Amino acid sequence: MRKINDIRQDLNAAIAEYEAAATAEARDAAMAKVRAFAKELKEANEVESARQMAAEQAMRTAVEKAGRRLSFAKFLRESLAGQLTGLEAEVAEAGREEYRALGIQPRGFVIPSAYLRATGQNAGTAADGGNLKVEGALRYFDALQERLVLTKLGATMLTGLVGNVPMVSDQAVIASWVAEGVAGDTKKTSFTKQVMTPHRNSVTMAVTKELLAQTSVDVEQKIMNLILNAHANLLEKAAIAGSGSGNEPTGILKTTGIGDVAIGTNGGAITWKKVVELETVVNSKNAGGRGNMAYLTNAKVVGALKSTEKATNTGRFIISDMTPNVINGYTYDWTNVVPDNLTKGTASEKCSALIFGNFNDLYIGQWGGIDIIADPYTKKKEGEIEFTITALNDVKVARPESFAAIQDITL
Repeated sequence: MRKINDIRQDLNAAIAEYEAAATAEARDAAMAKVRAFAKELKEANEVESARQMAAEQAMRTAVEKAGRRLSFAKFLRESLAGQLTGLEAEVAEAGREEYRALGIQPRGFVIPSAYLRATGQNAGTAADGGNLKVEGALRYFDALQERLVLTKLGATMLTGLVGNVPMVSDQAVIASWVAEGVAGDTKKTSFTKQVMTPHRNSVTMAVTKELLAQTSVDVEQKIMNLILNAHANLLEKAAIAGSGSGNEPTGILKTTGIGDVAIGTNGGAITWKKVVELETVVNSKNAGGRGNMAYLTNAKVVGALKSTEKATNTGRFIISDMTPNVINGYTYDWTNVVPDNLTKGTASEKCSALIFGNFNDLYIGQWGGIDIIADPYTKKKEGEIEFTITALNDVKVARPESFAAIQDITL
């Protein structure tokens, strides 16, 4: 069976051919192609869905059989030797199969997404008059999501993706009143199609041989936490201020079409008026009043908002002790990933950003699992082993009008 992404490309080409057709015969021929590719895509999606379900069940079975969860430290140790054993070998084989199905060439040993998002279960194995409780799997994606400020604000994380994933927004929908016997409004809408595509990214860490030899659960969790924190930070940076160049996705602040609220030619201090203006800009595009509307900024701006009055000599501050988690009636959060080194006029590399929007329209995607490569040579003099954990992610603003930002706050 052909890859899902290849089928999607053929389907899109057939749709374009239909839209460009100048005669009824050409339209009929193109429509026949559309129907054929749509049928093939439906069948391929059903096969992939069944494969993912089977993979998840296989992972649960493997965990039950082993009577333990996968040991990340053991996985690292044995990947260094180039030979995995036991449960770790079964997991890696499932990872290799997943990458093959996605059309991705693994560079090392892969922990598949089916294992990383599994929740574990109780095994009904009789032992000593009771049941053997098998601890849950890594739940890497759950732990990753918990570390993202963006998902707390409503951003959507999608795992188990296959091929390119088009984002649909309400701009693609036409609604009209139609008289009896009259065709509805069929004019084409003008909107930018947002498509999520896998971007390879990596986290590299050095571990001493002595630490790697430990079997302590605490040590293993420490290693995992370091990786998760670095991966979360990487995704957050891309989602907020990604440049869109190289292999880095385009973040909110670099997305064409988001609302722009400027303070001044050379930037300036944040004011209550500008905070409210962000909301007005988003609402004027009919993006407000639904989803998860929230503010996002950095620690410096939070400090300024706590000490800036809404109006002079009122003692009422933009962030009040009475409502410490709210700005202008909306939830806010902060992360120092939001830049504080932007430039506006003569204010060189000292401007901060404040974002407002519907964070439900921000998507974070994950394709497949994580690929682990061991390098015992680069830092051999230090007695350390480098591990590079690679993943495939993308971030996408599905509807740019759902966001607005001030990018010239001087402090």
